[in-house]
Amino acid sequence: MPVSADNLRELHQLHQRARALRDRMTSAPKTLAARLAALEGRKAALEAARKALQDDKVQQKKHEHMLQTHQSKIDDLKVKLNSVKKNEEYKAIQNQIALDQSHMNKTEGEVLEAMMRIDEKNAGLATLEAEFKTFAAGVEALKAQIEAQAGQQQLQLKELETGIIEAENIISEEERDRYRRTVKQRGDDAMAAVENGACAGCYVAVTPQGINELMNGRTMTFCLTCGRILYLAEEEHNVTQRTGR
Repeated sequence: MPVSADNLRELHQLHQRARALRDRMTSAPKTLAARLAALEGRKAALEAARKALQDDKVQQKKHEHMLQTHQSKIDDLKVKLNSVKKNEEYKAIQNQIALDQSHMNKTEGEVLEAMMRIDEKNAGLATLEAEFKTFAAGVEALKAQIEAQAGQQQLQLKELETGIIEAENIISEEERDRYRRTVKQRGDDAMAAVENGACAGCYVAVTPQGINELMNGRTMTFCLTCGRILYLAEEEHNVTQRTGR
């Protein structure tokens, strides 16, 4: 069977389609793994935000307890103030009340600041939780899509590989070993069209003898520069056919 440009072009396209499908089948799990890692990162950030909020709430409770303690001390001192008779003791209690009131004012400020921080962190946490939920749903959808496509892709790949084997029947037994070595080395890049008289793989001009061999189609032609298996591009093939008539 002659090694025609159409046959080699079809074989090359089958190799390219199989490679593209394998790439998709390989990249999909990698993409999912990256998304899962990102999801874990978001989960860790969410947990950190929840802990920070809880820590602020604990601090607020402590400040509120201190506030109550200061208030109780002040109330007790005011009661005691009414019962003292000595002026020095009276002034000492007043000074202590003023000091405790100062501490109380400071604590009140800390309580207000804590409340503001908690409000901000509550809002931020709500945003993080919503984003995490959306991202997690996207990851689950991607996982389901990959699992749903896996079987179909395996079937498509099997069909392409069968098509490649059938298309390889155009290659003679004498040339098959070199063909297979070239495909093993270069994969879907093992073949290249000749466009404008040059190899589309390395862009080096093909010799007139090489063009003649491609036109005759009796044997496979390899690029003398890069070693790719050559075939005439569709337009080039049409031109050479018209010229040869």
